[in-house]
Amino acid sequence: METKYDVVIVGSGLGGLVSGALLAKEGKTVCILEKHFQIGGNLQVFKRKGCPFSVGMHYAGSLGKGEILHKIFSYLGITDDLKISKLDEDAYEKIIFGDREYSYAMGRENFEAKLISYFPEEEEAIKKYTTALKEYWDKSDILNLREFKSGEMSYFDTYQEPAYAFIDSLTDNEELKALLGATNGLYAGIMDKTPMFIHANINNFFINSAWRIAEDGVNMTELLKGVIENNGGKVIINKEVTKLNFDGPSIISASTADGEKYYGDTFISNIHPVPTFKLLEEGKLRKAYVKRIENLENSISNFSLYVVLKKGMIKHVNANTYYSKTNYIWNHEDYTEESWPRGYMMYTTEDKNNPGFAESIVVLCMMNFEDVEKWENTTLMKRGDEYLAWKKEKTQKALDCVYIRFPEMEEAIDYVDSASPLTYRDYTGTHRGSMYGIIKDCNDPIKTFLSPKTKIPNLLLSGQNINLHGMLGVVMSTFQTCAHLLDVNKVIRKINKQAE
Repeated sequence: METKYDVVIVGSGLGGLVSGALLAKEGKTVCILEKHFQIGGNLQVFKRKGCPFSVGMHYAGSLGKGEILHKIFSYLGITDDLKISKLDEDAYEKIIFGDREYSYAMGRENFEAKLISYFPEEEEAIKKYTTALKEYWDKSDILNLREFKSGEMSYFDTYQEPAYAFIDSLTDNEELKALLGATNGLYAGIMDKTPMFIHANINNFFINSAWRIAEDGVNMTELLKGVIENNGGKVIINKEVTKLNFDGPSIISASTADGEKYYGDTFISNIHPVPTFKLLEEGKLRKAYVKRIENLENSISNFSLYVVLKKGMIKHVNANTYYSKTNYIWNHEDYTEESWPRGYMMYTTEDKNNPGFAESIVVLCMMNFEDVEKWENTTLMKRGDEYLAWKKEKTQKALDCVYIRFPEMEEAIDYVDSASPLTYRDYTGTHRGSMYGIIKDCNDPIKTFLSPKTKIPNLLLSGQNINLHGMLGVVMSTFQTCAHLLDVNKVIRKINKQAE
C-alpha cells in the first residue's frame, strides 16, 4: 500500500512551506516535493568564498510585535527562533537619484515627517499619500486578519486604480513623485498597469517595520519545515514532479523523476501556473484557458552581483539602497543596450568579525528575459563561451554603475560572482526568471489576479501568482489557498486570540 496524504504540495518556496505548515498544524497530513537539493525558493542561501548570499528574499516587513507577520509566525511557533534584525528605523531605505539622496523612515508618522522635511511645501500632498496607504491596508480583511469569505476578492474595485496615476495626481513636483514611487523595484512598477493596491500594501508592509533576514542560513525555511515535520508531515528534496496522474476528473498522485508516486486527496502547486499545467494530462483543462494563462505577461527578471569585499574597507549600511541615474523610476523593462542598467537595488551584509564594516554586497539590476533568450535551452554551467563573455560584459557594466555613486567600491572588491535571468530561473524555478510572477494589470484585474482554485476539483494554486507577490503577498495568499481545505476563519480567530 502506498502512503496517501491529505495534501501533496509541489514546490517548497515560501508559499508551499507556509501552506504546508498551516495545514499540518491544523491536522492535515502534508507532503512537500521539491526538485532542488535545497528548500526555500527565493529564501535559499548559497556561499561564495565563505560568504553567505540570499537568492532573493533578504528582508521582510511587519515582523514587529502585534504586526501581521509576527502574529502569523507566532501562531506557527517560529517567531522566537527567527534570525532577523531591524533595519535603521530612521533610514531603512536610501533613495538616490543621480547625486541627490533621500531616506524612508519606519512608522507612518516618521515616514511622513521625513518626507515633509525634504519637501515642506508639499505637506498636504504627502499626508494625502500616507492616508491613502493606510486606507488601502485597512480595506483588506486578510491583511488585517479579519474573517473573510472563501474565494471572495474583497474591495475588487481598488485593483483598478493605477499607482502612477494616483501619485501623479498628488503634486506637480516631479522629484517628490519619483521619491514616492522609488522602491517600485519591489514590484517592478509599470506606469499604465501596476495597481495602487500593490504599491500601497507593499509600501505599508515595510513602513510598519522592516527587518533583515539572516544571510547565514536558511533559518526561516528550516523552522517552517520543522512545523510540518513535527506535525507528521514530510518535506522531500531532489523530488522533481514530472506528472500529475488522474482517476477521472481528479488527481490521484504525483509522479517524480525517479519513478516514484505520491498519493493525495488534494494537490497544491506552489510553482508558476504555466509549468503546473504542463504536468497535467492533455484535455484536463480547456485549451483556451491554458493558452490565456500562457499568454499573460510576466514581470521582469534581474541580473545580480554577489560581491565579497576586502576586510575593513566598506562601512556596513543597515538599509537598502535604491539608485537611479535619473528620477524616472517606472517601466524598468524599458532600456537599451547602451542605457542598461538604469539603476539598481543594493544592500550590504555586516562582517560579524569586524562590526560596522561590510563583508559582502548584493546588487540587483532589472533585466528582461529576452536578453538571454538565445541561451534559454542551456543548463547551469553549460551555456557556452558566448554566454560567459556576455555575462562578464554585463557584470562590468553593473559595477561601473555602482562606481558612479560609490567609487570607493572599486578598490574594495575581492571577488565577484553574477547571476543572469537564466540563473535565477534555474535555481528558483520561476517562469522565464520572473521575479514577481504574472504582472497584475489594473486595466484587466479579473484576467491577471488568479484564483487559487482551478477547474480540476482537487488542484489548488499557491504562491506569488495568487493575488500578490513577495513575503506579504505569498503568506496572505496562503490563507486564500488553505481556505478551500479548512476553516481558515477559525485559524484567524486562533491567531488573534494568541496575539492578545
